Order: sequence, then C-alpha cells, then structure tokens
Amino acid sequence: MGKLFGTFGVRGIANEKITPEFAMKIGMAFGTLLKREGRKKPLVVVGRDTRVSGEMLKEALISGLLSVGCDVIDVGIAPTPAVQWATKHFNADGGAVITASHNPPEYNGIKLLEPNGMGLKKEREAIVEELFFKEDFDRAKWYEIGEVRREDIIKPYIEAIKSKVDVEAIKKRKPFVVVDTSNGAGSLTLPYLLRELGCKVITVNAQPDGYFPARNPEPNEENLKEFMEIVKALGADFGVAQDGDADRAVFIDENGRFIQGDKTFALVADAVLKEKGGGLLVTTVATSNLLDDIAKKHGAKVMRTKVGDLIVARALYENNGTIGGEENGGVIFPEHVLGRDGAMTVAKVVEIFAKSGKKFSELIDELPKYYQIKTKRHVEGDRHAIVNKVAEMARERGYTVDTTDGAKIIFEDGWVLVRASGTEPIIRIFSEAKSKEKAQEYLNLGIELLEKALS
Repeated sequence: MGKLFGTFGVRGIANEKITPEFAMKIGMAFGTLLKREGRKKPLVVVGRDTRVSGEMLKEALISGLLSVGCDVIDVGIAPTPAVQWATKHFNADGGAVITASHNPPEYNGIKLLEPNGMGLKKEREAIVEELFFKEDFDRAKWYEIGEVRREDIIKPYIEAIKSKVDVEAIKKRKPFVVVDTSNGAGSLTLPYLLRELGCKVITVNAQPDGYFPARNPEPNEENLKEFMEIVKALGADFGVAQDGDADRAVFIDENGRFIQGDKTFALVADAVLKEKGGGLLVTTVATSNLLDDIAKKHGAKVMRTKVGDLIVARALYENNGTIGGEENGGVIFPEHVLGRDGAMTVAKVVEIFAKSGKKFSELIDELPKYYQIKTKRHVEGDRHAIVNKVAEMARERGYTVDTTDGAKIIFEDGWVLVRASGTEPIIRIFSEAKSKEKAQEYLNLGIELLEKALS
C-alpha cells in the first residue's frame, strides 16, 4: 500500500497527482471513516485557497463526502486557519482545506481536520489511507446522500480575532501597515481585519489570483525584496507579508529590514506569557534559543518538537500549552485555533506595537541577540540515513547531539542543525550563535560533516 500524507496533508501538481478523482476518493475515504466511527450523518467543513485548481478539487472532494452520506458546509475561499476555526465553530465532525500553502501555483493539496480544527491525527490518517487504496467506501443509499450549505465565515472569523486583542489601544495609535497577501486567501481577511482594528492600510498583491502573478507565495526574504523597498518608501510603521493560505505572517520593519520569524514569534510569546503568568511554550528544534530566553523571563517551560506546525499544535493540545510556533513566521494560539494563524499573529503584533509606543525596529532590537545562518544541499537518495551518519560522526567527535529531528549539535552559545527536508530532495543546515563568527563556524562544521557523510 502506498503513502498519501506528509507532515500535514497531501500535495502535488494539480491535475497530475492531485486530480478530481483523487480528491473525490479522499472525500469518500474521510467520510467513510467518520461514519464508521459512529457518526450517522457526519458534518464536514470544506474551504480552499485561491489556486486556479481549487474550485475543481473542492467540488470533487465535496462530491466524495456527499456520496458516503456526509453533510457539508462549503465556506468557499478562506485562509486555512479560518477553515480550522470554522470547523470548531460549527461543531463539525471534521474539516478539509484545499491548499498547497506556500508552494507555486501549479501545486495543490488537501489537509484534513479534527473536530477541534487541528490537523488529522496520524492514526486516523492511516485509516483514511487504507480506505483510499482499497476503495473501501460506504456509499450512501440514494435517499441518504448528503446536502451542502454555504456559509460566509470571513466576518465571524475576523470578529473572533478582534475579541482577543485590545482594539481601543490599537485605534488610539493608528498604526500604518503595508500588507502583501500574495494574491492568496489572506486577501479576503487581513486588509479588512487591520482596517477594523483602526490601522491605516495600503495593500500590495491583495486581489485574489490563483496564478500568483506578483511573486512566489513563499514569504521569504528573497521573494520580498520589492516589498521591503515599498514598506520603507511609504514610511509605514511596518509591513506584513503572507503565504498562499495565510497561516503565516512575515514582518518588515520601518527601515525595510526583513525580520526573521523567530523574532516576531518571540515578541508575541513575550506578551502572551506575561499575560498568562508563564506556562508552556512549544516550538521546534529549528527555532532560535531566543525563545528559551523569553520563556525563562516569565518562568515558563519550553518543549521542543520535530519541525512541522501540526506536530507543534498536537504538542500544545496534549500538554495544555500556552503558545507555540516555528521559525518561519507561524504562531499558534491554542485558545483560538490549533494551527498557525497569520491574521491572529498580525493582530497581536499590532497590539504589542500600539501599546509599546516604540518603533517596530526598537521592539525587535530589544530582544536578546542571536545570529543565524541557513543553507541547503540538493541530495538524492536516503537523506535520513545520511543525516543519521552526520549524527554518528558528531558523537564520535565528542559533541552533544539531539536527534529529535535531524542531527542538532549543541554548544554552550549556539547550535547547528543538519536536517532532511520531508517534502524536497534537500538537506538543510541551520546554525545559530551569539556572534556571526561563531554562527559561521558552526555552519561550517555542519557542512563539513554532511560532505563527509555524502562521500
């Protein structure tokens, strides 16, 4: 039997791997799982991002769900976190999002959700896979076929976010924010949310367009060069850029400087842990030690997991965590949505900014300083075996190695992580230290060990 799901959902080239037939079978398998778990007439919330193939795949998935007797709430184009929020809001038995997140426009995918909006548990994913490959579906009788109703969730989702921040404090300062939603699903939410919070907003690439004509939807520094110049030229307080399904938010300060996701996560975590009087912060092995400093400041604990927002979300849920996030601009507010939410992140950052009375760059520069360097190598073959060899060689040299996800060599003032990508033929090398020189030294060590493991 093959394997469908990756870290969170399944994705591939639309109409090649992710076809209407594929989506329909996923719908039938998921619906069959829900029925066999004892739900007589399961209710499933379905939404999609702006991709050109999205409507085709959404309708196919819905057809599969209806054919096995599920009722469906179709929320149309909406950010992934909005669909997650709606799944919980409507007391649904599950949810599904048609999205390929930050991938280029030719890709699409499907994410399945638990009733609480979190990504589907691995045990249940395995059952969906088995049903899919065996085509073991519980087709409904003609009179038991499900029904579809359409709901607009954008307004209630925005209201839910507004209820969790100090709107009056934001309106008082009236921050000037430039927004780039990458022609994605965030085009329907983030500009409107910010205006309702009292911000002055200028948008870039904020018309929904599944071809992503302006830029690659991955909000990294390379893809945001023009946007960084725009933010500075307009004299904004800061800028915000999102990916295709709007579960992440990346910030640019008033000087046009790209801000690493670890830093905005630290900014948010600092505020949330202070409000909650400590708690548990969950993040990944690839995230900066800066988060440990923030947690220590508030007497909070830190749990580090494998890379992946779904893994962080599960750890938050299972351990009653307070705040979670990754180094790529994804922050999870478990009381709101058990998944990354770019709009909620932006709202919290705007609140922090408004209450501080400081410039955005000042807030960032006040954080403990760490230097990071990132690179990658294209590697074919068994990448995990190669990374295991790196870990083995590092231990032989007497280094302390954490193998939670990849090989992370830990030093007193930093670390280097050699990790195989779960979605691409790539091995990534991240390093961090208190100085640029040390960060480069640690990166060089990681590269050296990887080259030896490949030889």
